[in-house]
Amino acid sequence: MRQFRIFVLICAFSGSLLCSGQMAPPQLFSGMEGFTFLSDGTAIPIWGYGWVADGYITLPGPLLEYNQNDFVQLNFTNPSPESHTIHLHGLDVDQVNDGVPATSFYVTTGEEATYSFTANHPGTFLYHCHVTTTLHLTMGMYGMILVNRPDMMLYDGGPAYAENAPILFSDLAIETNMNPVQSFPFHDIRPDVFMVNGVSGNQLEQAEHIITFEAGQPIALRLGSMAYSLLRLDFPEELHATCYMSDGRPLPEPLEVVELDIFPGERFTVMIEPDAGWDGYIPCEFWNIPDQQFEDEQLIRVRDASLDVPTLGTNDSPAGFPNPTRSSITWGGLESICVFDAGGSMVFQGALLQGKLDVQSWPAGLYTAILSDGRRSRFSVIH
Repeated sequence: MRQFRIFVLICAFSGSLLCSGQMAPPQLFSGMEGFTFLSDGTAIPIWGYGWVADGYITLPGPLLEYNQNDFVQLNFTNPSPESHTIHLHGLDVDQVNDGVPATSFYVTTGEEATYSFTANHPGTFLYHCHVTTTLHLTMGMYGMILVNRPDMMLYDGGPAYAENAPILFSDLAIETNMNPVQSFPFHDIRPDVFMVNGVSGNQLEQAEHIITFEAGQPIALRLGSMAYSLLRLDFPEELHATCYMSDGRPLPEPLEVVELDIFPGERFTVMIEPDAGWDGYIPCEFWNIPDQQFEDEQLIRVRDASLDVPTLGTNDSPAGFPNPTRSSITWGGLESICVFDAGGSMVFQGALLQGKLDVQSWPAGLYTAILSDGRRSRFSVIH
């Protein structure tokens, strides 16, 4: 079986390149010059974490995975202009390694530090910056930690699973990310972008964000929230969803779930064993907590691996270039094309000039090009 990773993310490139070689052990860095792209192609500034060896930050930060009883030394360097920490949310660590500045330490500009702990308990955990927390968190400084058992059991005496599906919910307020000048009290945060693993809308239909399964092989959904919103998940009965763990500990008794609420900072492990041939969605509602108002819904697709899922950007689905683009996009060897916007409306149908499509007058956004033989290619227009 292929190794499952739902945490393939839109790269948020940072202007800081720290080193050219692979660190041993791997080393995280903090950056404050990154970008992520919304489903309409809008570029949003972010702060975040990334691997030094990669040289860019991601939203969310890299997924950290350890085995139970590993002694972990998490190396961290901060080249950014502000102090940061790594708070190990939910892990059993001593106070000095907890990442809360008042009882642990700051990592100031140009400094390095190592957080040391033993991963005693299997489960789903989080990490985030604990400096000016509300601002640094909404800007993107967070990620997920998984502690696994080598025998692929959730915990001692618990059920076995075939693969992990890490799912981290978050949100942001565009105005704040565009002008991050202050930290707001929790009840004043009003997000307007709602994300699953750093993406939203039709970005979740990209192959790397679809949870695929093989019939009879249970999937462990590792659910965590770094959102300021309340999450409400509805599990279709075809998934046969059962919750086994909450906040990194086994429940006294497994609980069959149809609806699950996740508050900020909470984590759950839900096992699913979908019906063979199933192709559907887990609806995820985002609710504003202070106002108790529904804000948005995102859809996580779950699909039987035996069904055909096209992979964009391969030889079977040619990628246009440059992508994203400001003026034009080219597909080599194509003579005609049909293009739809993110809302599903046709915006172009016709011949290409030497394989090139002029988009300089088009609104910024994400578009899907349908080739004459039915193949698809997605691209973004930015300004």
